[in-house]
Amino acid sequence: MLGFSRQAFYKRHLNDLARHEEDVLCSSIIQYCWHLRQAEHLPQAGLRELMVLCQQYFGPKFTLGRDRFCALLRRHGMMLRKRSVRPRTTNSRHRLYKYEDLLNTEPKFVPQRPGELLVADITYVAYQDGFAYLSLLTDAYSRCIVGYCLHPTLEVEGCLNALHQAFAFYDQHQIDTSNMIHHSDRGIQYAGKSYTDLLHGRGWRISMTQTGDPLHNALAERMNNTLKNSWHISSSKQSFDQALLSVEQAVRMYNEARPHQALGAKTPMQVIAPESKNPLLARIEHWPEIAPELYRRMNVRQRANFARVNRN
Repeated sequence: MLGFSRQAFYKRHLNDLARHEEDVLCSSIIQYCWHLRQAEHLPQAGLRELMVLCQQYFGPKFTLGRDRFCALLRRHGMMLRKRSVRPRTTNSRHRLYKYEDLLNTEPKFVPQRPGELLVADITYVAYQDGFAYLSLLTDAYSRCIVGYCLHPTLEVEGCLNALHQAFAFYDQHQIDTSNMIHHSDRGIQYAGKSYTDLLHGRGWRISMTQTGDPLHNALAERMNNTLKNSWHISSSKQSFDQALLSVEQAVRMYNEARPHQALGAKTPMQVIAPESKNPLLARIEHWPEIAPELYRRMNVRQRANFARVNRN
């Protein structure tokens, strides 16, 4: 028939169908990654985060390995670039008592559950009037941001507000903090009496780095970098209120939606509360609204296949 054996004809037909299925899957993957990269979700999600979320969203239908997935993102211009600048946020030239380092010991202290180690740091956030300062408190075991405050100055109020949030978070989730270590740099905000009195009042031990080496508070430094590079929270074009909303959205997405390789692809909130659901894995019912250009280029059969790939 037409110069082909029956076997060759059907083999070619099956290969064409397989290629079509793969094209539809790749289109679905790109549209889902585009959806994840929206400003209100994970705008700077990297290769690993996108791949983990695609594996969880598409399930066994997701058959791409890391290299093919990377090539697919590169082909559609979805690879990321990095940038940086950094004002000083730590003033350790003071006469207040500087506590010993309980974390960088031999052997190094490693938390075994939430509520054993809390790391603290301050980073800057650009806005139209200059810089605001973001105080962050992160539970080292779960990687969950349990307290944060964006404040227009480096006064201690921002750190105190973040600390009160952390107290409320641990109380709400009924997490035992009787053996807690609070680890920070030697900045004047963390060494001040108003801050250390609150820590002593909860029975928490205080630990401080002994040098300016960022590796001695590596998790807190990494958290600063993650929030600022994964979400657009720092911009000289935004007002302070807009910066505050950006930070709130970034912290929520970080805690509830961003999977961590160190946590077995779980989100921080899934470690704190295993019943927590990732909001970005909710089934998308209205793909034509999310991917209108793709839908316009599809015929009826392609749309049916596309819908089938994206069903549970």
